[in-house]
Amino acid sequence: MPEIAMGALSRNGMLLLARRNSGRRIYPDRWSLPGGHIEDGEDAETAMRRELMEEISITPERWRLAAKFVSQAPPEASATFHVYHVDQWQGLPQLVGDEHTELRWFTPSEITSETELAPPQLGEILVKLLERETGKSG
Repeated sequence: MPEIAMGALSRNGMLLLARRNSGRRIYPDRWSLPGGHIEDGEDAETAMRRELMEEISITPERWRLAAKFVSQAPPEASATFHVYHVDQWQGLPQLVGDEHTELRWFTPSEITSETELAPPQLGEILVKLLERETGKSG
């Protein structure tokens, strides 16, 4: 089963999400976190840092593991996901390459009410992450 490392960048009680390109085979046109496959010989933290540089041109400076979970739906998207909360970085997030078509900052209510996420389990994880950060609960 593939392993995926993702970075959840937070700022002022909001999270940065990236819209997946509509041409992607798995989860096309859905919002997700920047990230990607952990390569052979790489640990999850190293993969997350590499992927954030490759996809949104930032260098994480401070992070912690926020969640690790297995998603098996749809079956072709089965993977283990490592989600890192990144609250300090260098650089201005900007799209690099064609994996994503848009970057946008989301509030917790936007994440839960109007956003199709990839994978779907991210919604609850991201809202809890923001609640811990801001000291608020839903």
